[in-house]
Amino acid sequence: MTLAFHMMPLVGTILLLASRRVSLLSAGIAGMALALVTMVAPMLMAQPSAGPVLGLAAVKAGEGAWLAWHAMSIIAAGLLFHRAFEARGTRTAAVTQENRRRAVFVACFLVGPFAESVTGFGVGLVVALAMLRSLGLPPVQSAALGLFSQVLAAWGAMGVGSRVGAELIGVSFTELGTASALLMAVVLPCLLPVFWGLIQSSGLRSTLRERATDVALLLCLAGLIWLTNRFVAPELGGGLATAVLLLVVEGPRLLRSGTGVRELAERLWPYGLLIAGLMATRLLPPLSDWTGQWLVLDPFGGLAPLALLRHPATWLVLIAGILLAGLPGAEAGKVVRGALRAALVPMAATLVFVEFATFMAASGGAAMFGNAWREVAGRFAVLASPVFGAAAGMLTGSNTASNALMMHIQLSLAAESGLPSILIAAVQTVAGSICTMLTPGRIVLAAGLVGLERSEGAIYRRALPIGLATILALLAVIVAMTGFKAGGLV
Repeated sequence: MTLAFHMMPLVGTILLLASRRVSLLSAGIAGMALALVTMVAPMLMAQPSAGPVLGLAAVKAGEGAWLAWHAMSIIAAGLLFHRAFEARGTRTAAVTQENRRRAVFVACFLVGPFAESVTGFGVGLVVALAMLRSLGLPPVQSAALGLFSQVLAAWGAMGVGSRVGAELIGVSFTELGTASALLMAVVLPCLLPVFWGLIQSSGLRSTLRERATDVALLLCLAGLIWLTNRFVAPELGGGLATAVLLLVVEGPRLLRSGTGVRELAERLWPYGLLIAGLMATRLLPPLSDWTGQWLVLDPFGGLAPLALLRHPATWLVLIAGILLAGLPGAEAGKVVRGALRAALVPMAATLVFVEFATFMAASGGAAMFGNAWREVAGRFAVLASPVFGAAAGMLTGSNTASNALMMHIQLSLAAESGLPSILIAAVQTVAGSICTMLTPGRIVLAAGLVGLERSEGAIYRRALPIGLATILALLAVIVAMTGFKAGGLV
């Protein structure tokens, strides 16, 4: 009975999301309210006075709001940056027909993920499909291929979902980002058979050499992501890695085609300035020392301090302001208002789900669920970790919400299995993030962008193997690590 009471928030939210009759925000509000009840009710029964209980609830709500603000600010700033960049009317370079296959790979695994890493919230899908539509591919295949733009969603919007996940379980953003990057070295190559099947059905053939090149590039991408997370800044994990690989892969071709360095610089300087600013404030003394000490907000005494001069939102807003300065006042105001309106719902959903996770962790509900599942599945309980993460990503369409719902449960599974908790946290982050591409909202967006109506089912059938390949790859990692542990190798 106690378990059923504490699981009401999670079960109720999942049922509401599965019904497709309420929005993510509405389901989250209901779950948050139930989580608050499960946290407060037992304390009220044990305490004769309501004052201390309500005070503790207020403190937990404040902590949740503070954790959520780190992500909420990046959501608003990222959308403002994207709208300001779009308002400049910049267009991508044309692609010749002989480079179609290469262009599809670049759109799916480099350009789309780069845009998603810098701004997030499906922007990578919009950018990738803008390239794919110009290549004359069948619409359904184009829509499914465009969803590959979400494979680095763990670093989407400067890694807000991973940042929240790390803060919820008390590990550093760098630690979780680095562990997630190691998993990507396994996951990314496992996605290529799905990619090859889709482009073949689109009329594009792949030679053995081209497939070997694809594997090598994705392994290089995973390596660059790991290096960036480990030695630069985890929020730049996706953006910097894809930018470097894009320069290596596409730079020479663009220069040979007559696109000059000056033209490339004029097109891409906002992204270059964003990456350079974030790197300088972390790596370049004495600037890195100053930015780590000045204007640091820490209202909860060590709970996720926020260094304003280093925060991605600060730089996104600054560069957006530079972009908007070149527009007439009325047009700039319209861009700002449109970006803020677009940010309201995802910001609210982020706040609600982080509060939900904070209340549920404080009530002990997450630990109870983990214990109950372990009793049912025994030593095989941890094998469900990729499935739990993927299901949460599909249901919520948000890696932030996915981590908020499942991270504490995943850690309870890790505790019993004996596997490193950071490994299971990374499995949750990667599975939940990648599988956000399979949420109905993303599928509908993809269908709309390629001009299809009532074809979501066909797109979903072609995209589902991406999620299945991710789950199987992560499951293989868990099985291998379990075997290594049993053999005394780890």
